[in-house]
Amino acid sequence: MTMEDLDNISKEIKKELAEVSNNSRPFEDKDFKRLSKLSRKKSDYVLVQYLRNNRTVEFRLAKVISGNIIVIDNKGHELNPRDTWVKGKTTWYIIREKDTKPVSVRDKPIGHSTDDHPVLVKMVLGAVAKKEQKPIDKKKIIFIIGAIILGLIIWAFTGGH
Repeated sequence: MTMEDLDNISKEIKKELAEVSNNSRPFEDKDFKRLSKLSRKKSDYVLVQYLRNNRTVEFRLAKVISGNIIVIDNKGHELNPRDTWVKGKTTWYIIREKDTKPVSVRDKPIGHSTDDHPVLVKMVLGAVAKKEQKPIDKKKIIFIIGAIILGLIIWAFTGGH
């Protein structure tokens, strides 16, 4: 490959990245805005971000039944005011299709916690400290051993006195 080929490839990659970045937008759902206004007007409805099993997300307005239950697609879900999510004036629930309770910050971590992990932190700091220590130079050791051997040889030939 020549330098011209590499330049052409890098230009093509830059063009593709520019196209992708121009096409991608931050998550902005018009349904979210429309439904959030409706949920503020209707007190017996709540805004729900519904996470489907096929990995799609829908925003829905769900009617509250019996104070803390909503039904979506014949599946009952339990609500708790402590599980709401807030952005500006809008509050909503995040509900998984396969779960009866909403997604919450109170959910128990499943082994991937970002909290301090003392053993892991110590291991990482120990590894960093080991890398920072300057390794012993083998050339210096060989030079010192060679000088000692040369000194012993000279001492032996001069009569050892």
